[in-house]
Amino acid sequence: MKIKYLGTAASEGTPALFCSCEICKNARSIGGKEIRTRCQAIIDDGLLIDFGPDTYLHLLRDSIDITLFEHCLITHAHSDHLYVDDIGTRCRGLANLPPDASPLKLYGGSGVEKAVVRYGGGKVTEDGSVLFRRLHAFEPAAVGEYTVIPIPAIHSTGEPFVYAISRSGKTILYAHDTGILPDGTLGKLQALGAFFDLVSMDCNEGIRHIDYRGHMNVERDLIFMEKLRDFGLAGEKTVFVANHFSHNGRMTHEQAEVLGKKHGFIAAYDGMEMEI
Repeated sequence: MKIKYLGTAASEGTPALFCSCEICKNARSIGGKEIRTRCQAIIDDGLLIDFGPDTYLHLLRDSIDITLFEHCLITHAHSDHLYVDDIGTRCRGLANLPPDASPLKLYGGSGVEKAVVRYGGGKVTEDGSVLFRRLHAFEPAAVGEYTVIPIPAIHSTGEPFVYAISRSGKTILYAHDTGILPDGTLGKLQALGAFFDLVSMDCNEGIRHIDYRGHMNVERDLIFMEKLRDFGLAGEKTVFVANHFSHNGRMTHEQAEVLGKKHGFIAAYDGMEMEI
């Protein structure tokens, strides 16, 4: 399996539009890996994760033909992960779709369903060119070639999910916009026989120390890594990746790389690809 990080920022991006903090000034000056667009990823060039406001940019930048995609997992309904207006343009009145084009299927929880479904039968667009399928916590679902386990996130209302995504004996845990998953959740994953070859973790708060439970920082990432190992959900060869960075986390990408080398994780950047 392969994962490509199209975007690696939190909701404001880095540099943030109106911000003059040191992290944003550094990003504008240095560019490169310090520039972060809103979080989005692709698994194996075929399974899209989230559809935020930078999707159009990602597709142009990386020469991705989204007309070929049939499946998109949505983590939650916040606008940096679900930009409904752009999804709605995939309809025959606005897009010249081939007559035999398969629908684009969106997957998620109740909050996503409420945000996207506009017509009967789970239709997102009136012509059915975009459809929605409701997923349920801890119930494995077939999504194209993949088996996906929706996992309740610690983040917001509206049934936010993180996802365990498996194919050909490999599994990726995509865990952003969440705090540390509780022991009860990890126990249920253990009972399902889950094991993660790659764990992509929220690092929204960077090196800040705050009490908000809906995100993680470097310190909490290290706790989460250890808990996954304790529950037998990760092992010595598991690859850990920190992602979903905010400029308010007070950490440059260069600093994140240094901390990653020290503590055993990789700091994601826009365009990074990993294969397991």
